[in-house]
Amino acid sequence: MDVALLAEQLAVDRSNHATHLAERDQQVDVALAVALRAFYLEQVGANPGRAANAAAALGALAGLTHNQQAQALAEWTCGLAALQLEGQIEQAITLIDAAAARFAVLADEHSVAETQVSKVYALAMLGRYDQAITTGERARDMLLAHGDRLAAGRVEQNLGNIHHRRDHYEAAAAHYEAARTHFTAAGDERLLAYAENGLANILALQHRFGEAAQLYEQALERAVATNAELTRAEIECNLGCLALFQGRYDQALDYLERSRHRYAALDMPHQVLLAELELADAYLEVNLLDEATAIYARITPRLAALGMRAEQARATSNHGRAAVAAGRLDEGRALMADANALYTAEGNEVGVALTALTNAQLALAAGENDKAAALALAAERTLNELGAWGNLLLARWLRGEAARRQQHWHAARNLLEATLHQAETHGVPQIARRCHTSLGQLLAACEQLAQAEAALQRAVQITETMRSPLRAEAVRVAFVADKLAPYGELVRLCLQAGDARSLDALDYVERARARALLDVLPEPLAHTVAGPAEDAALLAERTSIHQELNWLYSQINRLADAEPQPDAAAVARLYRAILEREARLHTLELRSSGLARADTSATGFDLAALTRVLGVDAALVEYYAIDDELLAFVIVEGDVRVVRGLASMRAIGTALDQLQFQLGALQHDPARLRAHSNQLTQRVRRHLGALYDMLVRPFEEMLGNRRLVIAPHRELYYVPFHALFDGQRAVIERRAVSYTPSARVLEHCAGREPRPIKRALLVGVSDARTPRLRDEVTALAGLFDTPEVLVDGDATLAALRARAPHVDLLHLACHGQFRPDSPLFSALQLADGRLTVRDAAALHLRCELAVLSACETGVSSVAPGDEVLGLARGFLAAGAPALVVSMWTVDDSTAAELMERFHRRMCSGMGAAEALRCAQQAAMERTPHPFFWAPFFLLGRP
Repeated sequence: MDVALLAEQLAVDRSNHATHLAERDQQVDVALAVALRAFYLEQVGANPGRAANAAAALGALAGLTHNQQAQALAEWTCGLAALQLEGQIEQAITLIDAAAARFAVLADEHSVAETQVSKVYALAMLGRYDQAITTGERARDMLLAHGDRLAAGRVEQNLGNIHHRRDHYEAAAAHYEAARTHFTAAGDERLLAYAENGLANILALQHRFGEAAQLYEQALERAVATNAELTRAEIECNLGCLALFQGRYDQALDYLERSRHRYAALDMPHQVLLAELELADAYLEVNLLDEATAIYARITPRLAALGMRAEQARATSNHGRAAVAAGRLDEGRALMADANALYTAEGNEVGVALTALTNAQLALAAGENDKAAALALAAERTLNELGAWGNLLLARWLRGEAARRQQHWHAARNLLEATLHQAETHGVPQIARRCHTSLGQLLAACEQLAQAEAALQRAVQITETMRSPLRAEAVRVAFVADKLAPYGELVRLCLQAGDARSLDALDYVERARARALLDVLPEPLAHTVAGPAEDAALLAERTSIHQELNWLYSQINRLADAEPQPDAAAVARLYRAILEREARLHTLELRSSGLARADTSATGFDLAALTRVLGVDAALVEYYAIDDELLAFVIVEGDVRVVRGLASMRAIGTALDQLQFQLGALQHDPARLRAHSNQLTQRVRRHLGALYDMLVRPFEEMLGNRRLVIAPHRELYYVPFHALFDGQRAVIERRAVSYTPSARVLEHCAGREPRPIKRALLVGVSDARTPRLRDEVTALAGLFDTPEVLVDGDATLAALRARAPHVDLLHLACHGQFRPDSPLFSALQLADGRLTVRDAAALHLRCELAVLSACETGVSSVAPGDEVLGLARGFLAAGAPALVVSMWTVDDSTAAELMERFHRRMCSGMGAAEALRCAQQAAMERTPHPFFWAPFFLLGRP
């Protein structure tokens, strides 16, 4: 019998183990066990499925043979499989100990020592470090006595891993070097790649990035050449972590996702867990807090169940950091306490120091500067002893920032400058950015304004250098959330210098707002250029999820339409299924590489271009807040003026809350409004008047009779400026009003010369909530020479995608839903599914105007940096230079009449802003309350 051939058959075809083993000659049991174990070791790094089959065959053989050596080999290999492929660590130790006991009975000391190689790793995974080190050193000495340098090298590798897990970097490096020497002598390229990977990890943690990168690449070449897929996945993960250390976030996300995907393809669920932990840490670094939190919450119990305490501690600690960053301070403190207990039990001094650092940041945020400095100093001492440079520099920055806040100027400056020098020397841009920001604030307080501005400009430059390569839109939006302080400080400095620097102040405001939106706006007439081909498997998965989501959405709609009070449990199940698929789709979007965007900061703010856009008959008012003070930049005929002290953001928030209460109370009961129209109109005008006094009256005279373009800021996106009331009239009665996310977005939207509207696509989908939408579209069709009309069942997603790129005007009258929990899944309901923000962005529009005649189509979540996340973003990204959208729930009958008047004026040649103004004035005469006539507004080119 050919033992090697039988071993391969058993490893390839698990279903025939019983048949093949029953036919064997029992004299070959030991030889077959040796062959199966060799096959397992050969395949475990390249084809874990076959390796698992070989281990299973050995397990079956052990049950059929009485040979002690064959049984020992079977237990040993099954223990390796439990450890390496299944993550069953306790079971692995039990099997390895059983094998060692059998080898001891056989007086096979060399094999006893060999079994301990993997036991060392298993003990370390359970946090039994002292036992693991003792076991490893004893096994190493015995293996060297037998002349087995290869196995001795594997012990050194595992001892290095133990010291790495405990952040004992010098000891880890010594063991990895010893392993490297043994593997080189044995000529084993695969294990040599493994040792070089471990050594590179230590170099990276010591911030010897150049040496680490070179060693990683060398190890990766060896892993690829030897088909060591497992080692390759580990190296890709580590390259991702290295890129993360250096602030190269796009490369980090790419490498980490590759590693996770490779582990999944190898069917190694416990390694996928570790890869997801690394990915969550990367998400945390780029402020994708919800995504990171979801991963930590999911994997932490599984890490605990597997006994992987070190990884559990890290996941818990970083979960706490995410909670703190999201403002959930009590949750963050509780998680940090749990992490500290786990790290203490591990004997991991670096981990304990890291929890102290997070607690220092909590204290700093609470204004407890002495406590923050003390915690940071205690952490710094530990980190300095162990050479943990990245977090050591964070500790030093924290001390410097605490000293700055205490106005200990000299001490703070010395500490911040020293930390900055070390951050730049070691290549840690994240810390350098923090130091430049703190130094800029310190120097400004000491009235060294030129030096302050230079430091803050450097902080902005670092931020934009790190941001520029990021491709996924969600990452670009999230990244700047905690990095806006230097922009605001630069605005403050410019304003302190007086009117001469008003334009510079506006330029810094523009550099900080709607940047990710500006990045995705297509160049005029250039949006048919195809992007890179998408991975077929990724595209197929996205398509499948979209189909499932549309079915689930349809079931929700069916239940809502069929029953006055649908089954709550059934609805809850559907929503859970929807949220699961939406989360998966969002993850796939983060994995999609997309197109690298140009750095929009490089173009600067162009006042001359903005002046041409506005002309002589329009003014732009761009709002901005410094601390709690709202101010406005008023741009009229190329002149930039700053109006300070409009109101406090707190007062504006209070007035806006009162207005929204008035409007919201009527959304579900418009009949009550009609019955008490005069009283309710007077009431809402009081709130609109209060907002007018704060937001417009202080600069009203500067505007003259010009049209008004509003660039809101933060919660001002929810203010209906066109409906504000001056005591006599609404703003819309005096001038046309339009909106823009920023001056540069306005410039972009106006970059294409307007052309006559000849081809119109009119889409209407009626339902029980909006029964007149079909009538609205039918009435509009008569205004155009050659309209395309899609109503009800014909208004499908495919039909819209096919026709929308070829028309001059797109009018969508269908049910809209804003999703505050997940703004990019806000959607319009078509006949066969929902058109989400991302779907809209893929429409490749060439139209002059898109009208979204539905509820809440203009409602957006406003992310830091004034990034508007809602349906309007999708249509702007698709190429529409102007949109008509709504701020709140639309009254069906009023909307139909208003839209007919609006389009009639547009067809007569009137501009969109003026046409909307006329239509709203006519509606106001019939129903004065702004709930009816004011929900719609114009966004983009006026």
